[in-house]
Formats: sequence, structure tokens, C-alpha cells
Amino acid sequence: MDESQIALEADLQGFDEVLLSDRAFDTDPSQILIESSDPQKLRFRLIEWLAEAPNRKVKAERKKKIAETLDISTRQVERLLDRYNDEQLHETAGIDRSDKGQHRIGDYWPEYIRSIYEKSIKGKHPLTPANIVREVHRHALVDLRHEEGDYPHQATIYRILKPLVERQERRTRNPGSGSWMSVETRDGKLLKADFSNQIVQCDHTKLDIRIVDQDGNLLNWRPWLTTVVDTFSSCLIGYHLWHKQPGSHEVALTLRHAALPKQYPPEYELQKPWDICGLPLQYFFTDGGRDLAKSKLIKAFGNKFGFQCELRDRPIQGGIVERLFGTINTQVLQPLAGYISPEEDGPKRAEKEACLTIEDVDKILAAYFCDDYNHQPYPKDPRDTRYEKWLRGMGGKLPEQLNERELDILLMKEEQRVVQAHGSIYFETLTYRCEELKLFEGQFVTVNYDPDHVLTLYIYTQATGDRSGEFIGCAHAINMDIQDSSLYELKQSNKDRSTAKREHSNYSAAIALDKRQKLVAERKQSKKERQQAGQKELRGKSKQNSNVVEMRKVRAGKSVRNNEPMELLPQRVTPEQIKPQTPKSLPPAPRPESNLPIPQLSREEVAPMKERNRIIIAKNQTLKRIW
Repeated sequence: MDESQIALEADLQGFDEVLLSDRAFDTDPSQILIESSDPQKLRFRLIEWLAEAPNRKVKAERKKKIAETLDISTRQVERLLDRYNDEQLHETAGIDRSDKGQHRIGDYWPEYIRSIYEKSIKGKHPLTPANIVREVHRHALVDLRHEEGDYPHQATIYRILKPLVERQERRTRNPGSGSWMSVETRDGKLLKADFSNQIVQCDHTKLDIRIVDQDGNLLNWRPWLTTVVDTFSSCLIGYHLWHKQPGSHEVALTLRHAALPKQYPPEYELQKPWDICGLPLQYFFTDGGRDLAKSKLIKAFGNKFGFQCELRDRPIQGGIVERLFGTINTQVLQPLAGYISPEEDGPKRAEKEACLTIEDVDKILAAYFCDDYNHQPYPKDPRDTRYEKWLRGMGGKLPEQLNERELDILLMKEEQRVVQAHGSIYFETLTYRCEELKLFEGQFVTVNYDPDHVLTLYIYTQATGDRSGEFIGCAHAINMDIQDSSLYELKQSNKDRSTAKREHSNYSAAIALDKRQKLVAERKQSKKERQQAGQKELRGKSKQNSNVVEMRKVRAGKSVRNNEPMELLPQRVTPEQIKPQTPKSLPPAPRPESNLPIPQLSREEVAPMKERNRIIIAKNQTLKRIW
């Protein structure tokens, strides 16, 4: 053993006594010194041991002892630690650390640091690295109840935040810079567009315009527009105009319009050829809608033609297609009748002025995209137009034309149906028949159909495992007096027919109810009249058997009005005649004390007395007994 080894062991004795006395030291420093005979390796291992200190107290003690061991100052030890943290201190000259790029603070703290930073970004109030350092310290001391210093160092937090901050700084409204374009996916991938049709973006919007039907009646819905835009050149490749919010099938139809060469009838009056076409060559970039990149139909479409569906990280990553929507509303639709302006009376004025049909809007958009938009100067290099940029990115030649028939079958919607008797299938209230289906009676088959041409169905056997179904034949709708119809038109026709049937049924029910009510009323009236006639007859019979002197003739149940003259008796007397008079022919009445008999009067003598007691009641005079 030479003098240097003896001196090293002597230093180790005191070193071990101090450092190993604390249980927080999980590493034997003597092993570090014994195994690290190389000075470079010794220095590296000691600084690594220092960086693993669990708290500030232990770190300070280790720093002091390392300075004594290496015969340097504590300031130099701190500089070595900074170099280690910056990954500039190597175990051997020219050799990187084996754990380069890895954090030695466990998995919890890096995840926590990333989570609070990303949360602040989503909340549109990003935290600075200094604020995150303070939040980490607060979380460790207050929430986790750690000791002072028992949390990641400030430099460690900055290293974790560095790639996150750089990625955030790369984000712009119109993604990319310089001569190339880039977009960022939801999982953090940065996709660079180096050529045309490499990255294709897709999105929807509801147009700010009210439209009418063919008869000029205002429709209660606004048209929806789906666009497909090339990221490299910002050219519009294809679009689809629809009457309702688009789904996955409408997205597929937009891709079909983008993939095939554009052929428009003469009434569209296009001035330039629309040569821009093709499917995504690598990526189909959309938001997180279920009708876009998440759709099974679009994924199957991508698997068939070799492109991958990707979701954008934030709405800002779709700046190209979003800016196009704003341009359409402000430059194309604003001068048109029916445009919904942001003014207070804008919607009411739009409803009053609306006169365009959805076919008219389609002609306007097609002319704008073909003749104007795609031939405008490229925003990043005005020396080229969008079309020239796109054509140069395609190598100066147009994409290979796809099989339209194969494309149509792939884009069709799919349903499952049971084959009925005589090889028939029921679909959307219609009956379809195919001779080849007679062999599959009672079995489930796969029905493919085009929503724009729904009177013909394409029948396949059911798929089993990885094996696709085999084509059986085409089934056509029977008992139809039209040559073609869309699914929307068919459903609308069924709805109108059901409504008319229901209204007719309601009208018939109302008529029947009215008849019943009238019959009941007539029967009630006849019953009442029979009851009144019976009562009248009964009163007549009672009067015949009565000894009561009738004073006037009045119908039963009829009251006397004030202005109606009463029916008087045939004879009248004067008021003077009302006073009682002593008849002259009669003998004087006998006195009470007289016992003479009362004379008997004859009938002729009594008649004048009855006549005297008869009275006449004038109109509006009440009858009173005055005797």
C-alpha cells in the first residue's frame, strides 16, 4: 500500500464517522471513494451523491464533507452541482451520464408539475416557472406536510418545464412559420407539412344566411358547410353543403368531393378548371368531434386509402380552416339577401329579405372557391398563388384518379336487415326486392346505401371476423312512381303523409263527435217537449175538475209583463158601484134582539147581489180584497 492509498483511507475514516452517523444517508460514501479511484469518476460520484440528498440539512452536510474530501471550496462544489444538473458533468471525460434525461425525484413530482402547467394553459392563465416553483413548495409543505427542503429543487422544476414552455411558444394562430407548415396533435406530436395533401384539415360551420325552398317559403334552418383544406398550400380541396348539422357520412361525402376531379354543369358558370383534388396522403387533421377523426367510417376510410386520423391539440391549431369560414361569411355571404348581420334587427331583416335557395348558395360557393379563393396569392409568399403552391407541392402533376365506383361503395352507410318472404327487405317504410335474396330468406344481411340515392340498396352477406361480406345483388324499391330520391326526401315524404293521415283522422273524429253531440241535443230537446206537453195536459184536466172561479185566462207558466194588458172579465163597474148598497126591494134587517125569522131570498133576488160584488181591476193595479 503506497502513501496515497494510506492517506485516502485516513481521510475515509473521519469521513465515514460523520456521514454514516445520519440514517438519512442511504449511500455509503466509503464505497464511493473505494470504487472510484479515478479522480473524474470520484468527483462525479460524489456530486451525484450530493444531488440525491433528501433535504437541505443533509445536503449542506454532504456539501461540506465533499469539499473537504476534494480539497475544494463549497462554492466550487455548488458549481459542480450546477454542471451536473445541466448535464455537463460527466463520469468519464467524453462520456455522458447513463441516466441522462431522467429525473431522480420519482414519478410524482414531474407529473404534478406538468399537470398544473397544462391546467393553467387550458384556463388561459399560464403560470410562469417561478409561480410553479412556489406552487410546488406550497403543495409539499401544506398539502403533503413534507419537511422544509423535501421537494424538487428550482433547477429541477425548470428542467421539467422547459420542453412544455418551448412547445407552448411554438403555437400560433396560423400554425407554422417560414417555408413550411406544422400542426400539433392532441398527444403532443408536431406534424410538419412538406408537400401538398400531406396534412388535410376538415371542419364544419353553420353559414350566416337564411334561405327559402323552391316555392319561396322561408326555411326554419340554416345551411351547414363542411370544408377540406390542404395545410401546405391552404387550398380548398373539397366541400359539401348540407341542410342539417353534418355527421360522419357528410364528412365522407366531402372527402369524396375532394378526391375526385370536379365536374360542374354549365349553369354553374365556372371560369377556371378545378384541378385541385386528392385524398390525405398521411394525416387527416380534425377536432375531437365524433363525426370527424373519431368516426368509425372515417377511420375505415383512412385504413383503406392509407392515411391516419389525428386530433388537433387546441382550436387554434385549426387556424387555416377556421379563417376560411370567417372569409366566407364576411366576403361572400354578407352582400347577399338573407345574410344575418350582427345588428339588432339583423335576423328579422334576413328573414324578410331571404330569397336564395340552397342550390343558389351552392353555385355561389363553387364559383368563389374555384375562380377566386384557390387562385388568390399564397399568404406566406405572395409571388405564388395557392394553386401554384399546391401544384408545386404535388411535383407538378395531378394526383392519380381513384375508382369512383369503389369510392362510392366505401362511403355508403351500412345497416342490418332480415330477408323476408320472396326475397324482400323492408327499409324506411319501403319494400325492396331482389331475386338473389330468395336464397337468404330469414337470414341477416348487410345493407349498404347512399343517402342521396336511397331507392337502390346494395346487399352483402354479413362479415365474419376479418373476412368481409360477399356481394349478393342490388335490391330496388317497388311500387314507387319516382326514379330517384334521397333519404332526407323520403323521410320528409313519410312525415308529410303521416301528418296528413293524422290530420284527416282528427277531422273525421271531430265530425263524428259533432254528429253525436247534435243527436244527443235533439233527443234531450224532444224529451223536454214531451215533458212540457204532458204537464200542460195534466193542468188542463185539473182545471176541468176544479170549482175555483177563473179570474183571467193566462197560459200556464207564462208571467204577465208590465206593458201587457190583462184579460178582463166581460162586465165592468164604476168605483161608486164598489161601495156596498142596500137593495131597495129588500126588507130591513131585523134587529138582533128580534126573534123574527130571516126571510128567504129567491134566486132572482140573489143575482143582483153577486153582480154588485164583482170588481174590475185596471191595468197596473194590484188585486185587493176590499170586503
